[in-house]
Amino acid sequence: MFKRLLLCLTEATPREMVEVALRLSSPEGEVHLLHVVRLLNELVRKGAEDSFSWVKELFQKEGRRCELHLVESTEVGKAIVSFAREKNCDGLVLGTIPRKGVLGYFTESISDYVIKHSPCVAVLVRKPGQPV
Repeated sequence: MFKRLLLCLTEATPREMVEVALRLSSPEGEVHLLHVVRLLNELVRKGAEDSFSWVKELFQKEGRRCELHLVESTEVGKAIVSFAREKNCDGLVLGTIPRKGVLGYFTESISDYVIKHSPCVAVLVRKPGQPV
């Protein structure tokens, strides 16, 4: 179990991914919920708090301490890795999106970047039924 777990969130975060993070988090530890946005303003902040309230409630219901963090960046992978270092996380959980087409073959995904540069254990969660 991880004492300082980072859970990377998007608007499409599946419940299964949150449940994996819940199982990996220590009851005595802390969970950092991270959402990276291109432009951070009050409207985006309120929208994110509303969108991810179910995630916070799930962790709090299980007795976990968690906090939602919003970070402004155009380089999502770098923002995740930097945040994990800053908070001294010992584990992070993030989802994966299947690559499509020729461009997908030649570009590095966010999850690829995070796996290569993460300062801690990184767990990738694939949505059930999602192509690899």
